[in-house]
Amino acid sequence: MTTTDSVTFTDALIAFIVADVALSDDPLEADTDLAATGLVDSLGVVLIVEWIEDRLGIEIDPGDVVIEHFISVAAMVDYLRGRGDCTVD
Repeated sequence: MTTTDSVTFTDALIAFIVADVALSDDPLEADTDLAATGLVDSLGVVLIVEWIEDRLGIEIDPGDVVIEHFISVAAMVDYLRGRGDCTVD
């Protein structure tokens, strides 16, 4: 899913986390470990899940909200690509 102005889903997700979820101003890259850095807490994960669901028009099963899928933006994108019901870049 490419948005206007060539902003990728990954870039948009990073921007959302930095603007609305991150607990500090530390830099965020796609492979940043969100748990180890303390950038995102459990409420933040809920906000991220809601943003992804709204953005992609999908539902994420609560059983899929595990550390392996939400440890980093890259892990989230890999999880979403593996679902087969949405397109992300």
